[in-house]
Amino acid sequence: MGRIPRHIIDQIYNAADIVEIISDFVQLKKKGANWWGLSPFQPEKSPSFAVNPVKGIYKDFSSGKGGNVVNFLMEVENCSYVEALQYIARKYGIKVEEEEETPDQRENRGKRESLLIVNDFAARFFHEQLTSADEGRRLGMSYFKERGILDVTVAEFQLGYAPDTWDALVKAAAQQQYNPEFLVELGLASRSEKTGQLVDRFRERVMFPIQNASGKVVGFGGRIMGSRKDIAKYINSSESEIYHKSEVLYGLYQAKKAIRDQDLCILTEGYLDVIQLHQHQIRHVVASSGTALTVEQIRLIRRFTRHVHMIYDGDAPGIKAAVRAVDLLLTEGMSPRIVILPDNHDPDSYVRTHGAAAFLTCLEQEATGFVDFKLRVLREGKNLADPQIQADVIQGIADTVARIPERISREMYVRHVAQQLSIREDLMTHAVEEAIREQGRQDRTTRQREQLREELAPPPAEVREMRSFETLELALQEKELLRVMICHFDKTFSTEDGPAEDLQGNPILYEQVPLMAFMQAELDGLTFENQVYESLKNELFQTWQDVGALSLHDYLAHPDPAICNLVSGLLTHPDTSPLWNKIRPDISFDGNLRLVVMGAILHYKARKVEKLWRECMDQIKTAQAAGNQEEVDMHLETYLYLIKLRQEIDTRRGTRGAIGARDGHL
Repeated sequence: MGRIPRHIIDQIYNAADIVEIISDFVQLKKKGANWWGLSPFQPEKSPSFAVNPVKGIYKDFSSGKGGNVVNFLMEVENCSYVEALQYIARKYGIKVEEEEETPDQRENRGKRESLLIVNDFAARFFHEQLTSADEGRRLGMSYFKERGILDVTVAEFQLGYAPDTWDALVKAAAQQQYNPEFLVELGLASRSEKTGQLVDRFRERVMFPIQNASGKVVGFGGRIMGSRKDIAKYINSSESEIYHKSEVLYGLYQAKKAIRDQDLCILTEGYLDVIQLHQHQIRHVVASSGTALTVEQIRLIRRFTRHVHMIYDGDAPGIKAAVRAVDLLLTEGMSPRIVILPDNHDPDSYVRTHGAAAFLTCLEQEATGFVDFKLRVLREGKNLADPQIQADVIQGIADTVARIPERISREMYVRHVAQQLSIREDLMTHAVEEAIREQGRQDRTTRQREQLREELAPPPAEVREMRSFETLELALQEKELLRVMICHFDKTFSTEDGPAEDLQGNPILYEQVPLMAFMQAELDGLTFENQVYESLKNELFQTWQDVGALSLHDYLAHPDPAICNLVSGLLTHPDTSPLWNKIRPDISFDGNLRLVVMGAILHYKARKVEKLWRECMDQIKTAQAAGNQEEVDMHLETYLYLIKLRQEIDTRRGTRGAIGARDGHL
């Protein structure tokens, strides 16, 4: 993977619609100037994820993450800068001609990126074996034809075939000089216990590449050909840095737009269920790929919809899995319905037998609400005349109803269940309230354990350095200076404050200076206390000095996530800062840039001098205690200079403060 030329990067940024791209991952709704949705980074019930299309940025207030569209893709898909650019380029049909990668760049390429490249190679290898090799066409393609899979679907899902040889993939990878250890880590190869040589892990199997939400192949599922009983029918890739089975949904990449458009996700169990429904134009479907539904998978679905129709087998394991899934979905704020297809059909067989229209009709008619479904399961074969059995049923359904987040909906279900069980409504209400309290106790216990782990863990350096009030106050001033530069780096202003006209009524034109040049001169030699703020300040000044301009895209997609989040936060703040509103509520930010800039500079310098003064006082006391008069005199000279410097700052500010006054020193 090479480097993308600058003019292509600019073209990609110009084409990217941040709302459209983020909507591929998060369900957004417009409210005011921003678009809002639930955080894709951590669970929440109220939207705090904002996208501003005018500024081209997003801000997730629950996790603190923020940046531009490229940074978003890097965060949500854990991909590289180049991969994020390529995703946007593919979406908007931009041809990317990469510059040849140097040996140093290839060596420094991240491990995760290398693993994805190896998986992409393997997917192409398996696909070519299926479509071009004799064995693949005879066995693999015949299997797919028997299942009614068309060539166009084979290509869309990159279906493949692993030949019945010991090292076909291993040899092909060696010819391309891929690291053999990556094959082992990805579960594509293993070492022979007898010889120690690498051998293919997938042999004589049809292959299903598993893609993440952005279309990258992160793993594989393989189905054995024939009816051998001595080996597993299906095997999956090993868990790796890029593949965690519990965090992936098969078909999500192909289904995400349809899920968002339909505001519904059909959840199935198998690869062919997804492929067959998709081929019949039922595209809002994904599969959990044989694993029990997990919280991580639910949160993937919740990016696009809160409505789920789950299709499970009608046998005992299927019913048990559905009951467990219902409670998980409700806890995550989802609205589930359960479908048991008739005559032991699965989605693949049903749609092939009856067609798409019949499947959709069946889905609507057979979909059972989660409460009625659980009631049916809890009551089936039970003697409800037995008080203990009836109490168990009431408790079981109360645990589910208690997970419904909206109070009105919860009360309606309480009434419905009471009628179904022929019990008093207040009895059901009491059972649900007790279940809510118990779930609350469990949640508090979990939070307390997590909080204890956080407290016992050593705090990051930036947290340790922010703990003193004085340092925090100074950091707020530093952040204000950065906000001024980020929001107004391209502006000029006058450093003079005077009348708009002379005595004869002629306009006075004061000299305009570039804001960044003024800031650099004023802050020369001063170091910010916060390390992240200091890094951003230095980068801003260095870029301005070298180029004479700034590109916010470079900082919103910065390789350091702390700088991305900082810049996005500075941009998503109101144009007038709360600090400025408190000091001068009568002055607007944009209309008085001179006052804003000078105020920010002088407030910062005043706090900086005060901090230095306190440090000087401590040094004087230490020298006095040690009886070192020479050192006392030296620090006293600095002390007097700082007082004079603070007086000059106060004169420029138009205030009459004194350093140390808050502590009663002066």
